[in-house]
Amino acid sequence: MNRFELIQSGQWPKYDLKVTLKPCFRCNHNCWFCSEYDNRTHMWSKDECDVVLDKLQELPVNKKKIFFYLYGGEPTLSKHWEYLHYRLVEMFKDRELFIQTQTNMSLTEQRLDRFLEKINNVKESSHTIDICSSYHLDKQKVDDFIKKMDICNNYNSLGLCFFSTEIPKEDQFLSEFSMIAAKYPSKIKLKFTVLDRQEYITNPDLKHLYEDDYLLGEDGGRYIEYRYFMRKYPELVNYLESGWNFRVDNKIKNYVDIKNEQIHTKFKYMKCQCGTKGIVIDHNLKVYHCNDDYYNRINISDLHDINFEKYLRKDVRCLNRECWDGLDFTKYR
Repeated sequence: MNRFELIQSGQWPKYDLKVTLKPCFRCNHNCWFCSEYDNRTHMWSKDECDVVLDKLQELPVNKKKIFFYLYGGEPTLSKHWEYLHYRLVEMFKDRELFIQTQTNMSLTEQRLDRFLEKINNVKESSHTIDICSSYHLDKQKVDDFIKKMDICNNYNSLGLCFFSTEIPKEDQFLSEFSMIAAKYPSKIKLKFTVLDRQEYITNPDLKHLYEDDYLLGEDGGRYIEYRYFMRKYPELVNYLESGWNFRVDNKIKNYVDIKNEQIHTKFKYMKCQCGTKGIVIDHNLKVYHCNDDYYNRINISDLHDINFEKYLRKDVRCLNRECWDGLDFTKYR
């Protein structure tokens, strides 16, 4: 592989710079398949939000199109989530902004409506507010989730909804997925659960599936949910995220194919444009080019030590064993 790049489409913003902000690394959903988030971690205070915002004013002037990505954990657990938006649109009036929140939609309808009403009154026409959601079974009623999607839609801020699969709850998954798909067929996308933790391979509800060589795959069953649902319900191909199609040299592959074929494990030592187009500022005010650097403890810096002009001056050589966070950054040899 010599080159890997996202195929640009209207479903993914074009940007000169992607800034991931993580005011909160905590999550209020305890999904059985996820162990990523620590509910005891620090969250930004109001003063720390201001430290981050003051630093962001030093972003290079040639970064005209900025993608601000509020991520977590669950970013809306931060009581300053709204404040960050209001300051960003005020600070960058003259730039094209795409401000996306990745949320599990656990915030109240009232809070969501108040925020979207205010932000739409203060932002510029060149600013886009996008509420991108994740749906997990049994965390809230599907009707309540749809009501929140309706609120976002009313303010033209409804992003994609990523619906997590769960083989042990297959019937419930199909029922609730169908309810959202009936209302917002172009917004709902499948997110096939990845079974990272070895103990789930012995889950009694899944154990018999691992006797099927195809489902087991060459990854020990890590992507069994993808293979199970796509084989049993091939029509679900219509709900893959077409905005995440990639050109791998001269071939075109979707995100789920990238993961199932483990292409995301083959970028080590390739050059990556996250070096000139990626910044993450986390809950501890640490800075790195992508979240994978954080998990692997690679080139982590303190926010106050960063000079953005120097930090974004050249593409970096990827040292990660797997790429999860930065697939939208072009990679090349």
